[in-house]
Amino acid sequence: MNVYVYIHIPYCYKKCPYCSFVSYEKALSTKQEYLNALIKEIECFFNGSCDFTIKTIYLGGGTPSLLKPSEIELIFNTLRRYKVDTDCEITIEINPNDAKLSYLKQLKEIGINRVSLGVQSFLDKKLAFLQRIHNSNQSFLAVEHSLEVFKNVSIDLIYGFEEFEDFKKDLDYATSFPVTHLSAYILSIEKGTPFYKQHIVLSEENIEKQYMYLVKSLKLNNIYQYEVSNFAKKGFESKHNLAYWMGFNYVGFGLSSSSFIDGIRYKNTNSLNEYISKIYEGKSAVTKKEKLSSQKRIKEAFVLGMRMRKGVNIKQFNQLYNCDIERIYEKQLSKHYDLKTLRKSNYSIKISNTKKTLISNYILSDFI
Repeated sequence: MNVYVYIHIPYCYKKCPYCSFVSYEKALSTKQEYLNALIKEIECFFNGSCDFTIKTIYLGGGTPSLLKPSEIELIFNTLRRYKVDTDCEITIEINPNDAKLSYLKQLKEIGINRVSLGVQSFLDKKLAFLQRIHNSNQSFLAVEHSLEVFKNVSIDLIYGFEEFEDFKKDLDYATSFPVTHLSAYILSIEKGTPFYKQHIVLSEENIEKQYMYLVKSLKLNNIYQYEVSNFAKKGFESKHNLAYWMGFNYVGFGLSSSSFIDGIRYKNTNSLNEYISKIYEGKSAVTKKEKLSSQKRIKEAFVLGMRMRKGVNIKQFNQLYNCDIERIYEKQLSKHYDLKTLRKSNYSIKISNTKKTLISNYILSDFI
């Protein structure tokens, strides 16, 4: 059975004011305990499970690049004791201030073959607003250094809050590099974050203008949209993220991570101390477990599949989930075909155009 592995590193140098992920900026004293627990959790899962083939490994956070290469190697050597696919995509998220040539070369020697750079912007004023700890020069150097070492380099950008000309500059800088993948996220004001408490409001008109330009500009540079916020050169789509959107089995190790195995969803605790203590005691860190009904699996798979630009192939979906998706969603599909928010093309259901992709959450809420 194929499985896609996520490893969560919950430590940060400084937590960003827009971040709602479970991470800690002043808890590095627990790092060694956490890594020991992480190794033990991985061993318990694979020693007690059926024959899995690891298809991808994704090291996310938090800030995984604050780990030493030896610490990352320890995690990977543990996974390599089990069956890792020869073509395994191995990704690490890297902060630009960590992207030194020597560090990147060590990561490549360990076996990492894909890096995701948290650039967010190439402009100092945007980085200052986002309260990032790196500057524009470090953004440029991070991309240059990464491309010198790796063939598969992805960069993250955050937009939607700045003036259009600044957004355009950022995109011009990004496309001046031969990166293979780009993730562009509209700044999300999440409840409980400092930005939320500051009552920051974004202009929908500005977001729409930027989004339309984003898709068009990247396409002209042979970087194609394959999901709402993700773009890639042909053949460089993120295999790991595709696994989530296509409903494949995945397993998450570490604090707050989630797993989905054979229709059952698992969620680890959000408490750092609880995670470490439970694993050390030989117990599971899972605090939530849910067996999805066939109806819920169909709904979730359809909504996730619709995030992709190619949409949902009707025949393949019906065969995989033993259903008739057009009958299940007859009313909703009819409504959105009439509204021209969805269309049926080449035996697939998909969001009708780029502009409608921007309101995909609203459209897909009818199918939940």
